[in-house]
Amino acid sequence: MRMLDEAGIQYRETRSPFRLLSADAIWVADEDYPRACAILESEAKAFAAQARAEWKTQWVNEHKSSYLLWLWSRMRSASVAGLVTTLLLIALVAVMLLYPLAYVR
Repeated sequence: MRMLDEAGIQYRETRSPFRLLSADAIWVADEDYPRACAILESEAKAFAAQARAEWKTQWVNEHKSSYLLWLWSRMRSASVAGLVTTLLLIALVAVMLLYPLAYVR
């Protein structure tokens, strides 16, 4: 929002209380909309380029370009709740795939 302030664009932010069903919003005047879009788009592109460069560096240096090392790193840093959720999801998918086989015979 600093960039909108620096450009002199007045805006209003609204926060959504329901994260799963809606999103936060930034409101600007109609006449400022094209400028605000250009500013926010350039910021998003710069952030994406920086994040991609950091990820590529991390991918080569930490994970040695290996999906297995990446997965191991994620598993080591995951919380117990995350691991339980992952295991439950895997079990749910397995049940959904195997349940119809009970009716095939």
